[in-house]
Amino acid sequence: MIEYTGTLDILKQILDKEMNMPENRVWAYNSDIDLPKDSGLFIILFMKEQIPYANNSKFAGTADGMEERQTVNIREEILISLVSRNTDARNRVYEAILALNSLTSRQLQAKNRIHISILGDAFDASFLEASAMLNRWDIRIRVFRAYGTIRALNDDEYYDKFPNTAEFEGQYLFKK
Repeated sequence: MIEYTGTLDILKQILDKEMNMPENRVWAYNSDIDLPKDSGLFIILFMKEQIPYANNSKFAGTADGMEERQTVNIREEILISLVSRNTDARNRVYEAILALNSLTSRQLQAKNRIHISILGDAFDASFLEASAMLNRWDIRIRVFRAYGTIRALNDDEYYDKFPNTAEFEGQYLFKK
């Protein structure tokens, strides 16, 4: 089994470092974390959807037998929500956009073999917070990832057990 660092965890690392965020101010949506009581900035990451655009299954021979190698390529739609009770969300939205193209971001992308779009639409979503009087700016980005598994096959699982000859009406198509 191949271990993967979650996309939202990677984004959290980028935003924490590049925006110099205090501890526990960046988290994934539905993480069972209470909203901060102060007026400062906090960031919520939301995986909106995962859209597969390629799915492959291949077989490969190894010294120990056969392996099944599966990969799926996915476009992940993510919402980065900057929220504050003061003007920090509005005033710092550009920092989150810059963070996506930072050296930290590029290094984590290379390490985790993903691609994060460096430009995302930023829009004011404060009206969604109604009487809470929160400033909220959302940045919509795309992340392109490949996930995969490698599994050793038992001798009885691999389907290619045919002999290397084929017969058609008494004639051989391949040499014996």
